[in-house]
Amino acid sequence: MTSYPAVAALCVCTALHPAASIRAQQPPPSPAADSVHRDSLAALPPAVLIGRVTDSSGVGLPSAEITLSHSDRIRAITNDSGQFRITGLPPGTNVFNVRRIGFEAATFTAVLKPGKTHRATFPLSMTAHELPTVAVSDTAIPTHWLDQFERRRSTARGTFITRADIVRRGARTGTDIVRSVAGIRLVPLRGGAGNQVVMTRGAGARQCLPTMFVHNMPYSGTLDDFIAEDVEAVEVYVGVSEIPAELDKNGKGICGAIVVWTRDPRKAP
Repeated sequence: MTSYPAVAALCVCTALHPAASIRAQQPPPSPAADSVHRDSLAALPPAVLIGRVTDSSGVGLPSAEITLSHSDRIRAITNDSGQFRITGLPPGTNVFNVRRIGFEAATFTAVLKPGKTHRATFPLSMTAHELPTVAVSDTAIPTHWLDQFERRRSTARGTFITRADIVRRGARTGTDIVRSVAGIRLVPLRGGAGNQVVMTRGAGARQCLPTMFVHNMPYSGTLDDFIAEDVEAVEVYVGVSEIPAELDKNGKGICGAIVVWTRDPRKAP
């Protein structure tokens, strides 16, 4: 595994003060002090990391896995453009492991500020393996990462919001994007941490907390984890009758759904 230095865009470095060398010679803090430090970090708002995994030439790598060291909960898989987004990260210094078949695994260090969104690029080096020559005929039709959005837009019921719509609405937060969609109500979350989307359709209808998806993958966060600037398109399905079958593969009978597609790096900002 290759170990890389701290991600430059994320690190905050300070000059060493003379007093620092004196403190470095002092005994390490007691376990009680460590516990207080950990508790103080836990009380801070979590950070968000938006990133991209690339090869040595800068081309995005899909299906790369990013995990947080010493955590079995925080994990992300890159999309077709090599992009990923991880929320709920603890502030401070974090070490990330990045793996993909055919490339050397690597570790990266990032210093994250509480409540802030950070961006980073993780390059991987290709693993050299000599493979036997295989004759391959190309029968696949090239696809774009938003083809699924466009396909459902032309065939499915629901509300489909494009990048142009987002700009025209002057949206700033994730929930600003869907604020005017029929059947949607925004409920403020405690502590001013954004809004929860609640769906209702028709008089006397039961309230529904929609299931979230990012690039068709289930997502456990909220729509306000995203800022409008980072969103390329959104699908909104209010009511069971609108939801495409592929979004409910397990037959759980979800009551509503929101699908977020993040910005296409091949388009101008």
